[in-house]
Amino acid sequence: MALSMDEQRMLAEIERRLTAEDPGLATKLASFRRPGPASGLRSTRGKIVGTLCTLFLLAVIGLTVYAMIPFRANGTKSPFGKQPTASSQSVSATHDQIAPASGTATARP
Repeated sequence: MALSMDEQRMLAEIERRLTAEDPGLATKLASFRRPGPASGLRSTRGKIVGTLCTLFLLAVIGLTVYAMIPFRANGTKSPFGKQPTASSQSVSATHDQIAPASGTATARP
């Protein structure tokens, strides 16, 4: 319902007086508006939906990490920069040697 001209004039006069008496309050009231979309997240329903979405996301992340465990590279790099042990060095040394029928190993030139 629209206001009459007299009512609009009275309302404008009240606004001018308020602005003159308390400019801080007038600024706050001028910036006051209806609640935005964020107010839906503050309701009980919004909190429940947000909680369920968060739990679902955490479950998906956990299952993804668990499913990727078999693809982890096991033992390809030695931890903390340790040098290979003697047993791993002997495996690479046997590649360069040929074992004769007598059972003694000789180095190839």
